Order: sequence, then structure tokens, then C-alpha cells
Amino acid sequence: MTRFTIPLPTMFTFLKRLLRLTKADDIDTELEIEESWQTDFSGKGDARFVEEEGEFYATRLTDSGLVLSLSKKNVYAWSVDPLYRYRDLVLEGLIEFPNDNTGEPVADTLAPAADTAVPATEESPAMLPTVAPVQEPDSATRAGSSAAGFLFRYLTDSTFYSVLVSDRGMVRMDVVVNGTPIAILGWTETRRGNPDLDVGALDADAAPYLKSDRVFSLRIIARGTSFTIIVNDAWVAECVDDTIQAAGKIAFAAQNWDGTRESSATLSGMAIDSAPLEVEAMYARWNQFLPIAAGAHASLAHTLYAMGKYVPAIIELKHAWKSRDPDVEELLLSGQAYLAQRLFAEAEERVREALALDAANPAAVADLGGILYLQNRFDELEKLLATVSREAIENAAFLSNLEGHLLAWKGLHAEAAGAYLRAAERAETQGLFFLHAGIEYDATGLKDEAIAAWLEAARVFLAANEYGDLADAVDRLLEVEGDEARVLGIAGKYHYGVGDEKKAEGFLARAVAQGTADSAVWYLHGMILASKEKPAKAIDAFRKACELEDGYGLYHFRLAETLYNAGKDCSAELERALETGSDNGWAWNLAALKALSRGDLDGAERNALRARKLLPGELAPLVNHAEILRQKGRLDEALSLFDPDDPDSLHAQANLLVEDGRHEEAEEVYLKALRHSPFDAGLLTDRAANCLELDLLSEADDLLGRAIDIESTPRIYRLIAFLSGRKGEYARAEVALQRGLAEFPEATDLLYELASVYHATGKREKAAETAKKLQELDDSPRSRELVEEIAESSTFRIDCSVCGRHWRVPKDIPAQGSLRLTAEPPDDQPAGTCPKCQANYCIGCAKENLGDDGRFRCRKCGEPLKLINQGIIWTLSRWQESEKANLLR
Repeated sequence: MTRFTIPLPTMFTFLKRLLRLTKADDIDTELEIEESWQTDFSGKGDARFVEEEGEFYATRLTDSGLVLSLSKKNVYAWSVDPLYRYRDLVLEGLIEFPNDNTGEPVADTLAPAADTAVPATEESPAMLPTVAPVQEPDSATRAGSSAAGFLFRYLTDSTFYSVLVSDRGMVRMDVVVNGTPIAILGWTETRRGNPDLDVGALDADAAPYLKSDRVFSLRIIARGTSFTIIVNDAWVAECVDDTIQAAGKIAFAAQNWDGTRESSATLSGMAIDSAPLEVEAMYARWNQFLPIAAGAHASLAHTLYAMGKYVPAIIELKHAWKSRDPDVEELLLSGQAYLAQRLFAEAEERVREALALDAANPAAVADLGGILYLQNRFDELEKLLATVSREAIENAAFLSNLEGHLLAWKGLHAEAAGAYLRAAERAETQGLFFLHAGIEYDATGLKDEAIAAWLEAARVFLAANEYGDLADAVDRLLEVEGDEARVLGIAGKYHYGVGDEKKAEGFLARAVAQGTADSAVWYLHGMILASKEKPAKAIDAFRKACELEDGYGLYHFRLAETLYNAGKDCSAELERALETGSDNGWAWNLAALKALSRGDLDGAERNALRARKLLPGELAPLVNHAEILRQKGRLDEALSLFDPDDPDSLHAQANLLVEDGRHEEAEEVYLKALRHSPFDAGLLTDRAANCLELDLLSEADDLLGRAIDIESTPRIYRLIAFLSGRKGEYARAEVALQRGLAEFPEATDLLYELASVYHATGKREKAAETAKKLQELDDSPRSRELVEEIAESSTFRIDCSVCGRHWRVPKDIPAQGSLRLTAEPPDDQPAGTCPKCQANYCIGCAKENLGDDGRFRCRKCGEPLKLINQGIIWTLSRWQESEKANLLR
């Protein structure tokens, strides 16, 4: 059998041989197609991509290619090729970064979550910038200041694969599903060419990345669940993932991070080949026929280890060692991968091989020491440390930590604590060193030193969100000193961090009661009080936090927000929040709401725009901005800002239409939103309320029934009652409100409606009783008016003509006979009526005109007061009966 191979083409050799697609007059842009297509963007008509401009990004077609510019830090943006969908394909591009991209390299960064995306605008429906959360990895990988590459199998703006190459020449692959990014390949080092291709002999046109370290060729071979990544004609990795297997669009993407304010990337050439035979051939060439450099396997192993994929990392190292001997670094990496799986024998073998190559290597000594410690081989550990100089041990955190373990095993607890603290000084972000020091101090009876060490450990764990280790530190602190304010504070922070608000509340309240000087404790205490709708106490807590740490913008913002929500003036606090935290978009959002509340629509819009720039992926600031535009008569403009395919955005649009009285249009938008989210109780409830406005009572009834089965709320019960009232079904309304109050006993809206139903149906005593309970919970003008209205409907009022004291008497009392008082009533009871002018007096005021005959007299006429008013007789009779009942008890 004769075996032959086809010479592997470089980037532009491949581009030159691709065929152009003959376009039909009518193109189905959603078609999954097999084609060979390429462009160098020299003619805009063949570029497929379009020029776009958004708030933080822009694309433009130039003689150099497609330029994607980012005008703000932490933006991730893309431009979609509007033609066709692809599943399996070979995708190639030549990407260039300008030399003037500013900023320092940043730490490893995952692709962005879609929930931070700015909804597409009418000017730019195909490109969505997102704020990419910078994540600090365990590894020391430094990706660069920006990156660019391709999205493929792009189904929506929240579901796609991405491969990006950074301006430092590192590459990564992610899959984003429903807005959640999952790393498939972390940032991996690449090389400038494959030595097996002898790219150095090629001219600059064939391998332009040889001319500049700012130019990169990127090739992706997508074949089923396999994805091969090639950068600068050098194999980087073959990844396997089955998350997205449907055909999707292609997009050119770019991303930057904190280190650079403005950046850009240019796609100067691009090729797509989706013919199955070509995809299969290219896959076989790169993964089966072409020798892969040992360095590529080793580089991939480092990435896989950093991602926690230990077995694949070991396999890649073994591939590298087939063509050359391992070096010390690779042997240690292999040992660490074995150790992570607790394969101690294999790990020790690799580390000892590394020591055979470099007996003084400190990393190898440390790794071997760690292996011996984990197996409790302390005698061997002591011998190993004896071979290391004192200076080396004291200057290395891990070796100092090992010495602490050895000393603790020997029972030298004070010395062990010193070694652990020395390790902590060398690595201040390692809380375990402080934790171990505290344990050793506690063993020697040094309580104060133990508490100090554990508090420091807790601080480090909390800062790193290491709640498992933090729980250990908190338990030890509570056992030793459970009533000390600092301990109570850190315990409260721990429970708040893990979501146990009930326990957090107890610890924080006790710390606050001791007058803790920890501002964070007061802040968290305020957050819990605010969540429990105790605004007055929350305000006091936030004020204290601000006093303890004035200048921390978050504290001032929460204080201003709580004051605003409580209906109090927050001008000074909001101004301070903006001064101390001008990058807090929520503070600007609050400023927009405050300006809106006082009718300053122009000021509100300015603040809302600032909030949206700082919170590009948040819906609430967008909704507030849209409400401002609605009040300025620009609702249609506001609606165009929302994503037409996002259910939350559609929900917000429908609510805005309702506020504007456009109920028929709102109904259409609610229906669209429900197609995306048919089980959203809030959406069902809002649509039901709109149906009531449209007199679609049966539809509203059905919607409310579906909503309450998903999640009951006071509002649903209130709407059911309202609907029942509209139908004349007052008994059903009463039952709905009673059930709602059984579930939500302090829901004042339900109490108000129930009192109103009782009032409307003539149940006067129940109405008065319910209204009284309402006023006890909510002494607002609305409640007081209802109480007065109910009283007016069933009673008449008798007023003292002097002081205004009054008494209420039922309208339907029977005729009263004569009354003989057997005791002296108190001053707040009625004294009688003047038979001449009909003025009524209370006993307190009547005493001022007591005649010589001992009778009360009218201060106007001088006539003796008499018990002639039936209401006064009834009132005094009721008082006398209650007095007799009290005497019999």
C-alpha cells in the first residue's frame, strides 16, 4: 500500500485556493450550508459583515479589514456574519492588534455571562457589548490587555462557542449556555509557528505573523464534538465538548479588561470551509498526520492542570515525553497532578526524578516535603528539611509551613506557631497558616494569641470567599471567646455570606449591642433590618457604618437608598454617595429616581444615562431610563432600547405600555413574553391586571389561577378580590382576602380591601374591627380615612363644644329611658346637653362651670345641663355597665 500526505497549507495559501460562493438572488440567511468562502475585505460587497456603532463599541470596514473597536474597559462585543449557519467547518482568520493598545496585562478572564449584556439597540441589533467579570485564577497566567477571535455555532446572544487569542498570543475556548460561561480551554501559551512546517522559509505574505508579534493567524476545526485550535500554524489543542451540536452563525469578537480603556482588533482576512470532506481532511492532517511539537503538549498540560483536569494533563505530558526527555518543571507538574489525585507513590517518583536532575531545586524539595507530610512520614520529612539551609526555610512560605507541621508533630507548639506565622508573613493570602498558628497557640494555653491568629485567618478566608475554612475558624473562635464583639462580628459575616440570614442576624445584633467598631458589621446589620422592612433601624445602622468609615461609597449609597425608600429626604446622603463612589451605577440610578420624583425629567435622564453606562447589563436602570422617556412623551423611543427576544425586557416593555394607558398594545407584548416564560408568576399577574383594564374578566381569572399555583403573593389575592367584586361575587372576594391574610397576616393592602368589602356589604362590626387592625399596622392617611368612613356610615358623632372631644354612637340604638348614675364618671365622658342652645359638654369642660347647686351649667347660657341626648344617655349607660362588670371581677 502506498501512503501519501498532502502538504499542509499555511493560512494564506489556504485562503488563496478557496472558491467564492455564487450568491442567489434570494438568500435564506438561516440555511445550514456547505461552502468554501473567503474574503480579504478589500471589497465591501464581499465582506458580509456590516458597519455598526453602539455605546461602547463600533465596527468599520477599512482597507486593512474589519476593525472592531472598544471604547471602555471590560467590554466584550461581537459582530455577527448575517449569512448562513454552520455546524462542522474549518474557520480561519488573520487577526491584528494595534501597537498602541494601552494597559497592563490582566489575569485570566472567562468569557462573559450574558446576563451582563447590554440589549441591542436599533442602530446595532447584531452586536452586544458585555462587561466581562475579571476573575483571578489560582495560576499566574497573564493573558494580556485584550483579545479577539471568533464565536461559532452561535444560536443566540447567550448561547455559543468562542475561541479568543490575546494580544500576548495566548488562546482560550469557552462555551456560553444561557448566559453562563464554561471554560473548555483556559488561557494557553502558543508559539509563533510550527517548526515542522519550516515556516521561517516562507515569505511574509504566506506567514504574516512572522513580521509582527501583534499579528496572529487563528484556525478552528469544528468536527462534531471535537474542536482543534491552531494559532500561527502551530497546533495548540484538541478539545472535546458536546454542549452545542446545532448549526449556528459566525461572529468576530473582541474583549478587553481593566488594564485598557480603549482597544481594537482588525480581522484582515477570513475563510470558511464547511464541505464535509475538507473538514475531515483538515482534522486528520492536524491531529493524526502532522507531528505535534512536544512543547505544545507541555503547554497544554499546564493549562489542563490549572483547570483541574489532572488525568488529561498527565496524558499530554506523556505525549511530550515521547519525543524528548522531561525537564524539571514538567516532572514537578506531573507530580502535582498525581498528588491532586492522591496517588502518592507516582507523585513521589516524579518529584525524586526532578531532584535527580536538580538536587537543590527548592520547588522539588517543597513538593517532596508535602508528599511526606501527607503520608505522616515525619522522620523522613525531618531529614529532608535538614538538607535545606536555614535561610531557604525562613524565606519560603511552604517550607516554613512544613517546618511548622514537623514541630507540631514533635510537640513543640510555641515553636510551631512561630513557624506558621513566618509562613503567613511570606504568603499573607494563605489563611491556613494563621489557622494553624492559632491551633498551636491554643495548645500552649496562649488564648489571646490564638484568638488574634484565628481572627486574621478568618479575615483572609472571608476576603477570598473560602467559607469552608472560614467555618472552621469561626467555630474555634466561638468555642474560645463566644461573647467578644470581634468574634460575634466575624461569625455574623460568615453566616451572612453563606445565606443563613437568621443566624447572621443574631450574631450581628449582639456585636452591635456591644458597640463594635467594625463598620462592616453595622452595614450587614442594616442590610438585614432593611430586608425585614425595618427602615428606621436600618437607617440608624447605615449611619453608624458611615460614621465609622466615612468615604466608603457603598455605605453612603445604602443609607441614601433606604432613606429614599422610606420616603425621607436623602439629598445629602446621595450627594456623599456620588462623591465617594462615583463609579457606582446604582447610586446614579437612585439619583435618576430622585430627580424623577421631583419632576426634573432632564436631570433624571442625565443620571439614568450615567447609570446605564456603569451598569450596561442591568435591566432596572434601563427600565428607569425608559420610564423617564415615557414621561417625556418618548415611549416609542424607550421601547426600542429593549431586547425584543428577552422575556424580562418584553415584560418591562408591556408594563411601560400599561403605565401609558396603551393596554391593547401591552396585551400583545405580554403574550410575546409569556411565550418565552409561560410559568413566570409575576408576568402572569401583570397580564391579568391588564386584562382587567380591558374587561377581559374570564382571561384575567384564568391567569390569576395559573399564577397563584406557581407563587402566591398579596397582589394576586387582591386582584382576585377585585375581579370577584367586578363580577358581583362578594363572598368570593371576602374568602380570597381572608386566605391572603392567613398567608400574609401583615399585608396592609389586603386588610384595607377586606375592610372595604365588609363596609360595602353592610358588615359594619367586621368592617370597623378590620379597619382598626389596619390602622394599628399602617397609620397612614388612607387608613385613617377608611376608619372614619366606616364609622360615619354606622354611627353618629357627639362633640364637646369646648375641647372637641367626641363620642360615637350607633345609628340604630333603641330609645333610651332615664339614667340614674351610681358613680361619678371620669372627665372624658359626656356631662350632658344645654336644653336652650343644645351645646354638648364633656365632664372635664363642664367642671369649669359648676353651679352652687352642684349642677353643671352651660358656659354660654348658664342653663343647667340635662341628659336629654339619646346618644349621651347610651354612652353613659355603656360606661356604667362596664364599671359594674369590672367590680364583679
